[in-house]
Amino acid sequence: MTKNKLVTMRFLPQELKEIQSYLRKNPLFTSISSLGRAATMEFIHTRREVALFPQGGFKEKERPSFLWDYDLTEAQVREILRHSPFEERKWLIARILDRLGPPEIFSYLSVSEIKRALPELRMDPKVKRHWQEAVDLWTAKSRKS
Repeated sequence: MTKNKLVTMRFLPQELKEIQSYLRKNPLFTSISSLGRAATMEFIHTRREVALFPQGGFKEKERPSFLWDYDLTEAQVREILRHSPFEERKWLIARILDRLGPPEIFSYLSVSEIKRALPELRMDPKVKRHWQEAVDLWTAKSRKS
């Protein structure tokens, strides 16, 4: 019989709460480990690729033009934006807002993501104010509809 290999998975606090809630409702799984094994094997058997959000329109191995001074690929940037804790991604959000125009920005971020992030971003006050006014205008229009 072969030995089991211990593998560690890290979860954000909110993810861990969701998993624990799921385990309470589904006693078939006795632990995060048993759920993780079942979910991983199901995923491997049913999917060949993971689509990053938003999909399409980018070359994942290329460095984005707004990050000429960082060694990050397009795929890594999108991974950071979708899965890293806010403290680790806010510099990237500020960089996107500072260096790109709206069409490119919205390929990375939604208006609601920009609205949530703005108060915490370190950026030029004039640029920050511009984005705050734009978000206020866009969200006011959506509330009236």
